Amino acid sequence: MSISRRDLLQAAGFIMAGSQGNVFGQTPAPGSGAYDWIRNTRTLIAEAYNPPFYPSLDYDPAKAVRIARELNADSMRYPAASYFAYFPTKSGYPVHPELKGDPMAETLELTRKAGLRNVAYIPMNHPFMDASSKDPRYNNWNKKFADGKPMTTKHYGYADYFEGCLNSPVREVIRTLVKEVLLTYKFDVLYFDGPYQGMQNARNYCHCQYCEAAYRKKFGKPVPVQEDKLSKADEVQYTNWMANDVAIGFLREIREMIRSLRDVPVLFNDTSLLSRREWRNRAIPVLDGFMFEAAETPEDKLFNMQLGQSTGKVTWTYVGTHTQYNREHMKDDRVRGWFSSPVESQELLLDGATAVAAGVGLVYWGLPRFFYEPKGPLEYESGKYVKEIFDFQEKHDKLLRSVKSKPQAGIIMGAQTIDWYGGKHYVSKAYENAAHGAYQVLKANGYESEPFLDWQLTPELLRRYEMVWSPNAACLSDAQCVVLADYVRAGGKLLATHLTSVADEHGRMRKNFGLAELFGADFLDPEPVEIPDLYLKFPDGTVIPQDPQVMRLQPAGGEILAETLDRGHRANLGPAAFRHKVGKGEVIYIGSSLESVYEETRMKSIRDYLGQLVSPWLDAGRSYSITYRSGVMAHYMASKDTILLHLLADTGNKNKHLRSREEFLPVNDVKVRIRIPQGRTAKSISLLRSGAVLTPAVRGGWAELTVPSVWIHEAVKVELA
Repeated sequence: MSISRRDLLQAAGFIMAGSQGNVFGQTPAPGSGAYDWIRNTRTLIAEAYNPPFYPSLDYDPAKAVRIARELNADSMRYPAASYFAYFPTKSGYPVHPELKGDPMAETLELTRKAGLRNVAYIPMNHPFMDASSKDPRYNNWNKKFADGKPMTTKHYGYADYFEGCLNSPVREVIRTLVKEVLLTYKFDVLYFDGPYQGMQNARNYCHCQYCEAAYRKKFGKPVPVQEDKLSKADEVQYTNWMANDVAIGFLREIREMIRSLRDVPVLFNDTSLLSRREWRNRAIPVLDGFMFEAAETPEDKLFNMQLGQSTGKVTWTYVGTHTQYNREHMKDDRVRGWFSSPVESQELLLDGATAVAAGVGLVYWGLPRFFYEPKGPLEYESGKYVKEIFDFQEKHDKLLRSVKSKPQAGIIMGAQTIDWYGGKHYVSKAYENAAHGAYQVLKANGYESEPFLDWQLTPELLRRYEMVWSPNAACLSDAQCVVLADYVRAGGKLLATHLTSVADEHGRMRKNFGLAELFGADFLDPEPVEIPDLYLKFPDGTVIPQDPQVMRLQPAGGEILAETLDRGHRANLGPAAFRHKVGKGEVIYIGSSLESVYEETRMKSIRDYLGQLVSPWLDAGRSYSITYRSGVMAHYMASKDTILLHLLADTGNKNKHLRSREEFLPVNDVKVRIRIPQGRTAKSISLLRSGAVLTPAVRGGWAELTVPSVWIHEAVKVELA
């Protein structure tokens, strides 16, 4: 018996989720009243995986609070625990042997007197059990391989640590620790690092007695042995059990406990939201928000902040990072450098400006940078820059809170593909680079977009967007394909590329695209081919570089837009791109990942071609445009009466050997066009950083102006009448 379209959507949860006000169908994040401050924080982190907390305990609460005030932080994050607990806990968690008194209570008293709010850092099974310890409990708490050997990991290079198991008694230790912090210390926010189920061995199956008993109780069989040849069914079953039942189930249990005892906002660390087989992006519905720690580039950071904003949850990010150089000459690259020194430079300003532009909370990492220095933080370049970032956000707090992103396009981020696709040409960066490339192409052509996680895809979400871009999203479920098809038939526009829908959500290959009816094309093989020196050839004979990895295709009703020329073999590899009208909507399918090529090369010909494809769909609603300048990225935010166009200039001297201490040059005479909404006029136009007032030319509803100089960050502010 065939399943109906409605039954398929109902089974996948889309009909229920689409009918609720929140995308995830969960409790919305606090967004008003006493909790509203958490959306735009200026937090200083007291990190405890390094000095002044570990290995020796040198921490001084008065000095820490003084540094926070000098930097103009509005809050401070204290570590309830890391490798040790830093308060006199009775939970069973090991307490630092040098602990005297209660520095956590003392810190809270001082921060409250200073007018600062407080965030508690609580590790949830972050590795903490020193493998050289004689503590007899640890053998009962750790993850184990099939042969009974304990799993260990490194972190910052101080020691080897047992990886704890969430099914073991460590679970109750964590629960008790959370309860103590919640009820005794009255923090304003709880921030969880985890819950982890290992670190270096996170994807290795645990065979401890507790996992074996729990797995057998649920499935009637032992935990699968990875060294054996696993079936896809066993792989999916164990992974989903550990992610949903164990890890996220525990997080949900803890959140409900907090809600019942003393309800405060709860955030967690989701830096691994796009890492393979990481469960944490699926935990976003459970808590009030999350933090994406660090990124290698401003574009990467802004992309992930937009991804966070698409969930409707509170999003925080680091200003600064705990990585500081490549350690290429080191045998053990987990032995880091200098966490307790202010080694950062102008890259801090760009990191902070990117976070400010995204409208997220700022979290500076951290206190250790200044704790051991003989002078106050403002005597150092890093401290001056952190204060400058915090001062700017404080000065413009009301404005920054009032504006929101206005995306025209949604970009499917293939988390399912990263987790499950296993084709012959599998490369993990392929799917991430494709999504980032789509984001960059739209940015460069002046179209705002918003990436969203594939499992978040619902009819309600898609209604936000004039078009959806599916960049090489290989793994899509049958129900997700139905939702996309319905979106197009109702008038939506879809641009899909390369392997999109060749497999289901768990990587099982299909006999044809799951979206074949939309593409107007069939694949000849689900695996692409890789051939050097390929080109896209258009009907008029012009050519541009093509991705060297292409799908072999045949038409199935779609209009052929381009073919693939194999110049080296003087061959035509067949159709490469199609346009297909479906219902009231339209689809363009490209049988390669041109977006990835753009992300990796920034070729003008590819930028222009992809821009030309989407411009008929988006031009009528576009909000701005800038003349393309290498390194300059715009970000559009608006409210009812204000437009804010951020300009970020990533024109530094960074190279692969230097991961910090970067310097930047200004970009002069950046030409900008901003659309004035119909029926409105521009009351004033000014620059947020320089304070300059501009008098633009206004033509056809567009304000045309030149920004004299952008050094790292400038923002055009338009007040509407």
